[in-house]
Amino acid sequence: MKKDFRVQYPLWQMAFIVLFGFMAFSITGVSTELNQNSQGFSYSLEFNPIESIFLFGALFISFISILIFTRKISNHNKQNPDQKISMWQIRPLEYLEQDEGMTHITRRAAQKVYTFFVWALPLLAVMYMVFDLPRFWMILGILFLALMQYLIYYLEIRKHLGEEEE
Repeated sequence: MKKDFRVQYPLWQMAFIVLFGFMAFSITGVSTELNQNSQGFSYSLEFNPIESIFLFGALFISFISILIFTRKISNHNKQNPDQKISMWQIRPLEYLEQDEGMTHITRRAAQKVYTFFVWALPLLAVMYMVFDLPRFWMILGILFLALMQYLIYYLEIRKHLGEEEE
């Protein structure tokens, strides 16, 4: 069961969140300049060297990761024709409900994530209201919440699957 792609899915989501964080870091440090006159206008973006390396590195790794992710979904669907998954479905891929035990494990993991959000969202909102933070830190806070969501879910699923296999 640990090799089931749906169990590994939160790890993929965490990787994509980290890559998005690198892209956000790169983009928020961009210098912009708008020149407007009667002839027209020009708009320029200037990336610092480290930011451009982060951006292009994150874009390249994201592209490769998306290809691998798509391939893994395809392999999963070939190996499990009765449990096919799609990248574009509305229902989260990590819901494991092929039997009552997995439904219970999924529900417990989702409850822990919900409890985390009940406390973390108001705390984050208060931090943003009290402190005058730049946009990058707001994006980073939201990405942190998303990362923690998948980490909590993954650790809970792994804990129960470890108990099941012993």
